[in-house]
Amino acid sequence: MSAAAKFDPLKHLCYEEPKSRTTMKELGLEDEGISPIAVTAPFPLFTLAGVTELRRDILSDEVMERFTVSSLLSAFQGREFTKGVAPFVHAAWNSPEVIAAVSQAAGIDLVPVMECELGHTNYQLGESGKAGVRLSPLTPVPSDLPGVQVTDIGTYQALADADDGSSTTGTHNVVDFHYDSYPFVCVLMLSDVSKMIGGETALQVVKARGPGVGHCVVMQGRHVKHAALRAYNTDERITMVTSFRAKDPLVRDTSNLYTIHAVTKRNRINYQWTLYRMKLLAERFAAMAARLEEEKGSFGGDADDADGQGGSEVVRVPETQAWLEEQVEYLQMTSSQLMN
Repeated sequence: MSAAAKFDPLKHLCYEEPKSRTTMKELGLEDEGISPIAVTAPFPLFTLAGVTELRRDILSDEVMERFTVSSLLSAFQGREFTKGVAPFVHAAWNSPEVIAAVSQAAGIDLVPVMECELGHTNYQLGESGKAGVRLSPLTPVPSDLPGVQVTDIGTYQALADADDGSSTTGTHNVVDFHYDSYPFVCVLMLSDVSKMIGGETALQVVKARGPGVGHCVVMQGRHVKHAALRAYNTDERITMVTSFRAKDPLVRDTSNLYTIHAVTKRNRINYQWTLYRMKLLAERFAAMAARLEEEKGSFGGDADDADGQGGSEVVRVPETQAWLEEQVEYLQMTSSQLMN
């Protein structure tokens, strides 16, 4: 087995801007979200060497034994990797190059939400179950199921074409339809798709899957309902999902933990959730204070008191009260999402 590599953007990234994007307006969601972009067309982000290192982290014995979970939403997921357990995952998704690429694709400057949401991984289970996932090679290779005949390929294609993610099709999704807890996600394909049939990320109106390993889609998953569909004619489908929020602290943040509680350890999520929310609020209040000082300075001092009100009006009371009410609601959501 080759030695683990340190993240190198020149070696491990191959970003090309998405060739097209579906807008929120096209989905009838123009009044929602933080960006006009709903979902991108698949685009390349990680090289095969980069994918190999990501897989090295998320297929390790320690991750398989300590950082995998099952829930009603998905049969097998890996998440909450600490930096010591998955150093490449952390270095890659925190890198300025990856953050810039995802931000450009999304049409808004973004940052990762929390450490425990870096590199969340969805594994499709085959006949060998979780034991089969452990046997996956570090470098993805074309794979199909043994003994598959031409007639089987036609059957698989028909199943994939009919699969819209609903329970009426009789298939089992890798991840069922849901809204994400955070504003944006980047969904990265870590499996070779050359023989894969199906296995797309399905929106309620369209399916999207990269044409190759290392491709991804960026999606405003907080507002766009989606599912991870089952892949046919292959013994693996592994995708990695990293969640993002707006970099600008003044942009509305509607994050919650409704889909997170069941698959996350209490003390870890309580700490990281509270820390990110407190830091964001600190930045938000500092930015608003700076705005007030700048506006006050634009009036040229306190000489103007012609109306006896103490100078020019800097604080517009109705607007300020509405903004403060939003911060109270933000604090209330922060509190309500903590796990007891």
